[in-house]
Amino acid sequence: MDRQTFVEAALELVRAGRAFVFATVDAEGFPQVRWMGGAHLEEPLTVYMAAGTDSRKMVQMAAHRQAQLMFQSEDFSRVATLTGTASAVTDPSVKRRVFAGIPGAANYFAGPDDPKFGVVEFACSRIEMLGLADGMAPAVVDI
Repeated sequence: MDRQTFVEAALELVRAGRAFVFATVDAEGFPQVRWMGGAHLEEPLTVYMAAGTDSRKMVQMAAHRQAQLMFQSEDFSRVATLTGTASAVTDPSVKRRVFAGIPGAANYFAGPDDPKFGVVEFACSRIEMLGLADGMAPAVVDI
């Protein structure tokens, strides 16, 4: 699989809109993983997520920016793990764009100006993909 096809296959999983896993690093250096419900993708590979401003993930990102996202196909036959850095966003225009791009955010927050509405920006630097159904061995592409 060439590089562009590889990246497109990963983006397809991100765009699918399924729940995904977000991993951060806690104060003791241990990984902390949690399910996330929605993501807003902007090219080339920046993923935005909604999060409570007082959530543990926001505190963890402030201390350790290293993070991973894991997306999967509906039948789990293909899995993409994105490695990169995560940070909190304060720009109101980005927060409005992300709120509009994640329809489920309205179930948890009053709007993009809600003081409890936080946004995580994840900048991808590496993709690892595994395709179980098509026999694809784990492969890695640096972005």
